[in-house]
Amino acid sequence: MVGALQFALFFWWEMCTAARGRQPLLDPRLRNTPGYVAGSIIGFVYFIGFTGVWLVLALFLQDGLGYSPLRSGLSVTPLAIGVAASAVIAGRLVPRFGRWLTLCGLTAMVVGLLTTALLLRHTAAGSAQWVIVGPLLLAGLGGGMVTSPNITLALENVPVRMAGAAGGALQTVQRIGAAIGTATLATIFYRVLNQTSHDYQVAVSDAVLGTCAFMLLALLIALVELMWRRLHVAARPG
Repeated sequence: MVGALQFALFFWWEMCTAARGRQPLLDPRLRNTPGYVAGSIIGFVYFIGFTGVWLVLALFLQDGLGYSPLRSGLSVTPLAIGVAASAVIAGRLVPRFGRWLTLCGLTAMVVGLLTTALLLRHTAAGSAQWVIVGPLLLAGLGGGMVTSPNITLALENVPVRMAGAAGGALQTVQRIGAAIGTATLATIFYRVLNQTSHDYQVAVSDAVLGTCAFMLLALLIALVELMWRRLHVAARPG
């Protein structure tokens, strides 16, 4: 409640600053820039799930299975490899496919993480490191198709004079999402852990399912934004 009030006061102050002809920290006029608000919201929701999943997997592998930090890190390396590999390619395909890249990436992440959650829940703990390789790689390939293209699509219509403020605000929104995601998914993990007499497999599964929920929400927002873009283009004269 206090945070919402502070945000409202900040936004009011920025509007007053812009009305006086001075340079605001976050230009309110950005809300009228096509694609910027939707891209910021998608980035915010996406980073809630994407950042938090690394933490809960590390908690499961190290605290639940007793892996060393090195072995734990190597176990989730397929996710990182997938992100790095697809990001290089996806960044070049934005002009051709646009928001469809985001939709495909988020779909791949949902499928990969949902499969990961189910396998961790129903597979013997000793096999966890190996059964999640494929699903995490798929999720990573999807993740690389989200971050870079979404930033490009969010900023493509921003006027040059507001580019710095727009880029900084977008990064800030993503960092806030990452902080919220870390706290939220860790809370789910430990709450389930305490309720199930320290069943780490159920705890990590429920936390990863929470990630899937955020990815589905981001997917819905991206779909709505894509439909809006199409309607907007169709409504243009000529």
